[in-house]
Amino acid sequence: MIRAMTTVDRPAVRRLQDHLAYADPDLVGAAVTGPFLGRVAVDGDRVVGYAIALPARSTALSELVVAPHARETGHGRALVESVASDNTERIVVTTPVERESARRFYDAIGFELDARRPGFYADGADALRLVRRQ
Repeated sequence: MIRAMTTVDRPAVRRLQDHLAYADPDLVGAAVTGPFLGRVAVDGDRVVGYAIALPARSTALSELVVAPHARETGHGRALVESVASDNTERIVVTTPVERESARRFYDAIGFELDARRPGFYADGADALRLVRRQ
């Protein structure tokens, strides 16, 4: 089940952020109170994934995580779909070049390489900008 992120979800989402190399803890608050959109994937009563995005015609998917034990169950795809609104023309995501599993996931759900961003992250790591047209 996918639902809106609430204040109660903050601890679980922050724990899931540990799976990201470049997480931004401030985004969790912005996803709960706005202007970002936060969604969580719930299995039973447990948060197993989340997505944070800035909705617009070109929606920026800022963070997406599914717990390792809950991957390959459709949660990631459902979270991406949940941040797309009726006026979304495309979804854009940036991911570290070395995250091959992330690239395979995004490829599988229709994202295409848009650009390579050398030195995108604060530590100098390169990123890939991927785009999915709606």
